[in-house]
Amino acid sequence: MNNLCRPFFSVVVFVLSAGVSLLFSAQMAYPSQASSSTAQPSQQPSSAAKPTGAIGLIGSGAATEITPEGYLRTGFEELMFFRGADLEPTNAHIRSLEQAHLPIVHYEITRDGIAYRFTIFAGKIDKSAIIRARQHAKFPFMPGFNIESDIYEPMVNFVRVEVTNSASEPKRAVFASGVRYDGPYTAAAPRRDNGHVGEAFSPGWMNYFDDANFYRFNRDLYNFPAGYADRSFTVRKNWSEPNPQYVLGVTQLNATPTVPIGIVTYARELKPGETWTLDFKMPLIPNADPFVISAIDDASFDAIEAQIRAEIHAEPGAQH
Repeated sequence: MNNLCRPFFSVVVFVLSAGVSLLFSAQMAYPSQASSSTAQPSQQPSSAAKPTGAIGLIGSGAATEITPEGYLRTGFEELMFFRGADLEPTNAHIRSLEQAHLPIVHYEITRDGIAYRFTIFAGKIDKSAIIRARQHAKFPFMPGFNIESDIYEPMVNFVRVEVTNSASEPKRAVFASGVRYDGPYTAAAPRRDNGHVGEAFSPGWMNYFDDANFYRFNRDLYNFPAGYADRSFTVRKNWSEPNPQYVLGVTQLNATPTVPIGIVTYARELKPGETWTLDFKMPLIPNADPFVISAIDDASFDAIEAQIRAEIHAEPGAQH
């Protein structure tokens, strides 16, 4: 099927299996400019208050919305992205479903000869990973405590960004991640898939970083990869200069709901055709359990994706 000949395509996928149950629903629009995003951050995109798609687990009672900009919206936070030296918020206009049936979202945007390809899906952290984290605890548990008991397997959103220099000369690629409570055009919109998941905004929230996570109080909001150039509580246009902020300390930011916080910036010189891969993880529900957080940190994007593909292809009648 030629996507450019079909202005709209709606699909809902329900997959039920013993190992993993997944949901993907999306309305996919194909604009005339299929390779880049040109809308300005200050402009309200068409149907800006409407989620473009959702990923999650059937039976969980909640899902993560994919916004028209390509951000991930849970009801607790919205994971957003930036590109270019000026940290321009990304704004995607393309959504495609992997092989037209797998619950894996792809989209791609370009700027100044740099292509940013996103791959997004949701998966659960297996109980065995949390048990392993408990086994390596640096402190003893209470006598008689069963480390295999009372384990909650969290649902986590996995995001891979493949940054490629599409130009014929070396280019410096800059990419950043961050979160905000909600977007300016979605704050008043009901969360379609997350009716009972989320929390009300509070200006008194306390935030801080460690080497791989950004927190609200002691709850992990999202995990980011190593190799960053800067971490800052808010967007710093001079991110390449030393940051005077002490980001490891618990800090009350007094941010409004739509202000991006927890900004992690990456920069690298790329040769022509070179690709740089960055993996992010975002729990659907922020988690304070240090062993769950450790298991999320250690979770492999490739392993979870392979599990999803294997489970779906094993289903009777699955397309191969």
